[in-house]
Order: sequence, then structure tokens, then C-alpha cells
Amino acid sequence: MTAFASAPAASVPAGAQQRGPSVLVLGGGTRLPKALRGHGMYVVYGGTPDEFTSAHHDACDEAWLLPDGSEDEWVRRAVALHQVVPLHRVVTVRERFLTAAARIGDVLCLGGNPLDTVWTLKDKSLMRRRAESVMESGAVRARLMHTPDDVDAFVARVGLPVVLKPRDGSGSEDITIVRDEDAVRSARQRVGALPGVLLAEEFLDGPEFSVETFTYDGRHQILALTEKFTAAGAVEVGHVVPARIGADDRTALEETTRRFLDAMGFVEGPAHTEIILTANGPRVVESHNRPGGDGIVDLVRHVHGVDIRDLLAAQIAGAEAPAPTADPAGAAATWFLTAAPGVATEVSGWEAAANRPGVVAVSPGTRVGDTVSPLRGSGDRCGSVTAVAATPDEALRRARSALALVTLRTAPSAQPSTESREGR
Repeated sequence: MTAFASAPAASVPAGAQQRGPSVLVLGGGTRLPKALRGHGMYVVYGGTPDEFTSAHHDACDEAWLLPDGSEDEWVRRAVALHQVVPLHRVVTVRERFLTAAARIGDVLCLGGNPLDTVWTLKDKSLMRRRAESVMESGAVRARLMHTPDDVDAFVARVGLPVVLKPRDGSGSEDITIVRDEDAVRSARQRVGALPGVLLAEEFLDGPEFSVETFTYDGRHQILALTEKFTAAGAVEVGHVVPARIGADDRTALEETTRRFLDAMGFVEGPAHTEIILTANGPRVVESHNRPGGDGIVDLVRHVHGVDIRDLLAAQIAGAEAPAPTADPAGAAATWFLTAAPGVATEVSGWEAAANRPGVVAVSPGTRVGDTVSPLRGSGDRCGSVTAVAATPDEALRRARSALALVTLRTAPSAQPSTESREGR
């Protein structure tokens, strides 16, 4: 394998034999590259040097590494790479590479979801406008905030509370629920400092779910319904598959997801659509043309015996979808560790948590000496436990009781951090 740190154009190693059609995989772990190679594809990995591991070295045929490449730079390099290693497809399961992959596919006419669809899903303001214009019902009222006066106008239109969030964000980062006049004043200040960046939406009250799908030629297959649990500020602290809902609500969530993906022009691959089940029916919060994060892909695998990344690899290779494993679990749940902000002075209990019945994974996220930030996004959580069981209730109980064995103590830091670990 050859690794390219910042070369003008990548090239195949001298004497190397390309096994099959080449695929550029932008970011992510090794599951997708390994699955693609299993189908005889020639895999070129694109990412940063710090995320490229020895496991990636073994999973890919070539690597293309840029320390701080802009999206435009990734597109330019992919076009150059295509002249030497003609690309069959470009793919990613990482949020930060979604539009880069779509732009490369568009420039090189490689297929996939239309660039307009990917842009629309990435920019929640565009998504809301598209939904409002093409969906007969269920569109969420929203407005892009350009000036502080826009906050007042939107509140007057829909009433309090309202949600204020980045138009292009992920991981529940920087979402604010504006509930009273003090919060309105704070929202005005944020908009004044960030004109055109924040989106205001009507507040949706009800339990939250995500629908995990895989699309073939515009036909949306429902893989799983995930029940989600959130803390203050809409940060997710737990998930369970399958969701504990009745048949009528399940059907409503599935039909809403299919209508929404149709409205967005979604034609292939995985999608992760977040929905709140309000008193007036399901309302879409947002959707992404990638598998669900936070380990949801693993919950689906434990319960249904199919890994979404394997489905994606088979689709790209034009192969038959893999069959489910013979003996999947009845349910799987993940619960996340949170802690008071400050410097971690004690972290213990992860080994005990790992040995609890049904626990299939523990993911410590904080070490002694790390700074724990206020809970503003997914990157501010401190680790997680995943457990399987016969029922959703039992899977949740196992995950939460195992996590209760973990101790994370903090002490006030001299200078409180405003940065999440995910951003570092």
C-alpha cells in the first residue's frame, strides 16, 4: 500500500495489480473498506493522518491522507486521482464528508444520491423549505435567522417554546430550546453574532425516534426503529432497538419516513431519519444520507443480524445483499455516561461494567486529567455501555445498571472548557 500525505496526484504503487473497480472511501473505520475488498473492489481510503491506523493499512489498497484538506481540496485531489486510478464510486459514512463525496460523485458522474439531495439534507434550512414545498402535510415551521428581529418575528408566529440550532450541525451540538423571554434575549444575541447560521423551528413535543433505512432504486427498506432518550438541550443519552411502540405508531413512523425520503429525492443507500411522535402525528426533525451514529449501526446489527455498512458495500459492488445472521438478539440498548463539568479526578468501574450479563461493549471516553465539558453535544458525553437482551426493557436495564458501576468524579477546572472532546 502507498500512503499519500499531500502529493499533487496519487498513483498506484509500481508493479501493483488493481484487483477490481476502484472505490474512494472518505473517512470512517475499517468495516466498510473490508467489506468492499471482500467483493473484489480496489479500495482507496481518504482521510487525515491521525485517523489512519494500522487496521486501515490492512483494510485498504491505497491511502490518500490530507492533514487539513478543505472540501474543495478533496474534490480537486479526487479528480486528479481519477486520472490515474479511475474511480467506480466514492462513498462515506461520515457526516463531515457527505457533501465532499457527493460533489466528487457529481463531477465525475459516478452515480449515487443527487448532489442536490445531499446538500438539502445537510443544510436544515434547505431541507425545511423543500419539505414545506413538496409535502402535503407534516412540514415543520422554520425560518433561517439573519437578524435579531427575525427571532421576535418567528416567536410571534409560532409561539414559545421554539428550537434554535445550527443550519448545518450534527451530534445535537449547540441546540437551544427557547422557552421564555430571557431565552429570547439570549437567542437574539446569538443570532446577532451568527447571522445566517442559525435556524429557528417550532418546538415538537413528544417521544423521539429514528428510522434506519436502506434504499434501493428509490425503494426505502425499513431496517429498524430506534427509541431515543435525551437530556436537557436535546443531547441524546440513550438508544434502544427495537423501539417500544405499538403497531399503529410504528406504521405511521415508517410511512412518514418513506414520504420524506421521496420528497428529498433519495434514491440509494443508508439513511438515518429522526422523528418526534407528536400528538398530531410524526414530524421529521432531520435526516442524513448515512447510517445512524452513536453506535446505532451496532444496535441494528445485534438485533437484526445485518450490518448497514455491509449492505452499502454490496450495493456499490452490485452484489446480493448479505443474509442476516442465524441467531440475532431480541433487543439492544446503549446508555451514555455524563458527568459534572470539570477535570476528571477519578475514573473507575469500566471492567466491572464489561463483565455484567448481556454487556457486549463498553466505550470509556474520559480518562483522569481530561476536561469534562458542559453537556452541549454528543462529544461531551464520557463513554457508553451497550447490552443485549430478549426485550427492549431488559436491554435498557442491563445497559443502565452496568453503567451505574462506573464512577467518574470531577473537580472544578481553573478555566472551564467550552470545547467538546469531539471537536478536539
